[in-house]
Amino acid sequence: MFYNRYGDDMKRGFTLVELLVVISILGLLGLIIGYSVTEAIFNVRKDTSETLKKNIIASSKNWAADNIYLLPEVGDTIVLTLHDLMIGGYMEGDSNNQIRDTKDSKYISKLNTLITIKNNNGDYEYSLDLKYGEDNVNLKAPAIILLGEKKMTVTGTFTDPGVYAYNYNGDELGSVTKKIVDQNGVIVGSITTAGTYTITYTVTDSNGTSSIKRTVVKK
Repeated sequence: MFYNRYGDDMKRGFTLVELLVVISILGLLGLIIGYSVTEAIFNVRKDTSETLKKNIIASSKNWAADNIYLLPEVGDTIVLTLHDLMIGGYMEGDSNNQIRDTKDSKYISKLNTLITIKNNNGDYEYSLDLKYGEDNVNLKAPAIILLGEKKMTVTGTFTDPGVYAYNYNGDELGSVTKKIVDQNGVIVGSITTAGTYTITYTVTDSNGTSSIKRTVVKK
């Protein structure tokens, strides 16, 4: 006759306490794994986003190498848009000509994302102001480059550095219009009195219209 020296203990299942312990351990493991996966995905997106920003700066340097005659003099600045880089083939978008920042899964604005190039005693410094928004601008629309700072503060007479505009083929466009609006939303002809003004430069050709803005603080 077979004798079970362990008695009925071999037949019983888990107790409620044991089940709760196992469930707690599994839940804790799930949280740890879930956090690790989420953190890994976030880090990949963050790294991809940083790579995108570096690519935009690198593309701006390539643009500068091909457009030396447009680079600023010592102490001066020019401002490009992402659109300027894309129409020159220095940056590429998806099938809809959009560029997405993977970190936030947002489209980057081609018209409002600005790259500033400053000549610091012969060394060109590049800075990026990334803006979000889906804008369906025609990539063959004119490029318009802001000469001088995007925001200028002046105490004496304001001299507008202006812009440089060119078409898809690289030909300069001289038909740039300028609208000056004061802090009250009133269109003015010039900047002569103290206040904050917005200058909008616009250029149009057969392929579309492009514009860029400058803020002027007159003291």
